[in-house]
Amino acid sequence: MKLRDYLLILHAVLSTAKQEHFFYNYILNNQLSEDDLPLSQADFTDLLVKYDNYQFLNGSVIKAHADKVMNFIDHQEKYRKLKFLAICDTQYPKQLKEIYQAPIILFYEGDLAFLKSPMLTVVGTRLMTEYGQKILEKLIAEIVGSGVSIVSGLAKGIDVYSHELTLQNSGTAIAVIGNGINVNYPAANKETQDRIRKHGLLISEYFPDVRPKQYHFPARNRILAGLSSATLVIEAKQHSGSLITAAYATQENRNVLAIPGNVDQSYSDGTNQLIAAGAKLVLTARDILNEIICY
Repeated sequence: MKLRDYLLILHAVLSTAKQEHFFYNYILNNQLSEDDLPLSQADFTDLLVKYDNYQFLNGSVIKAHADKVMNFIDHQEKYRKLKFLAICDTQYPKQLKEIYQAPIILFYEGDLAFLKSPMLTVVGTRLMTEYGQKILEKLIAEIVGSGVSIVSGLAKGIDVYSHELTLQNSGTAIAVIGNGINVNYPAANKETQDRIRKHGLLISEYFPDVRPKQYHFPARNRILAGLSSATLVIEAKQHSGSLITAAYATQENRNVLAIPGNVDQSYSDGTNQLIAAGAKLVLTARDILNEIICY
């Protein structure tokens, strides 16, 4: 079995990126050939014993592994029709592979060539104000006109509007979502998601029909931060998901940029806080373009 196919099975069986990385690193560190992958229940059990949470994983994971292996072997053509990147693939973006607990598997629709373009991650509040809207309209056209792809999370508010402005200006929109690519969430963004699927790139680490769950979105944010050399926060309250993305960007030594706002507006509390902590203050598109690195 090919390593990428085996990683797909592990992705279906295991529940956390930490668990997946344990097995992937074991395979790499022990230089296992594709002929020696632990497919049988006995071999998988021997490997699982080395995992520190073995007692927690023991029965259910071993059975699920055996079932998934047999299911994959019996239905190989169905699984190989899935469009996915494995971390071992040459097309997997180098900059994303470098982050802590990078996604082992990414499902996608669209053109993977866009992952080679310079990218800017844009995040912000779901309750976009008129100020945030005007800032996006001011910046996006010039940024995408310079050949930069816009990465965002297809959430309500700043995210989806940044995607829509990118498409309107014939730019490349890359959406990283917290559910399967066959699921439209929120439902109101279906048209935009379909346009990104056709003209940009849609990415998810969840199997295509998986519904969104609350814990998916903080995990998704590490991918948003990891894909780009810079993350721009437009509007954000304190303790918001946008600040989680900015924290991931800082952790991975990426540039964090923020739009200043009125000190008496809650939607500017997060961005002003970032600037006070050392994020680059953005006034023009040129401030952003100077911070973007093409990997």
